Amino acid sequence: MQHPPLSAQFGQQLGVVSTLYRSLIESLLVPHDVTWAQFSLLLHLARRSGPSRISEIASAVNLTQPAVTKVVQKFSAQQMVFVRSDQNDGRNRLVEITEVGRTRLVAMQQSFGPAFHELLLDWSSEEIERLIHDLTRLSATLVTLNEAQRGQKKP
Repeated sequence: MQHPPLSAQFGQQLGVVSTLYRSLIESLLVPHDVTWAQFSLLLHLARRSGPSRISEIASAVNLTQPAVTKVVQKFSAQQMVFVRSDQNDGRNRLVEITEVGRTRLVAMQQSFGPAFHELLLDWSSEEIERLIHDLTRLSATLVTLNEAQRGQKKP
């Protein structure tokens, strides 16, 4: 039996891991009353050093602008994000995570601890460090590829 090319095997395994990881996180987010999309939005805002436009958030987390607006309204009501008008363009809204939002995000991530501990139980510290290194490298390449794809879709 012939094996698929290495790149195809990689793609298949990455797809499996991605699906399983998302399913795990979605179940772990249920007690926090947060969806995967909402969690992704909070993570994006937490990584930013300043505010983001709704359109930038939508592109970064692969949601529509109306969906981002709805999540931002929910989080604003919960004081997890701060929304203000863009001084350069009053039609745009700038969104920034608040300390309340950061605290809730950290609580969510900490609640993942037991599941992650179990997931990595049979891994050595060196293996985990190598995996983190490789995933960080892969993420950087994916960011570049995604930005290139978005650039090609523009008219």
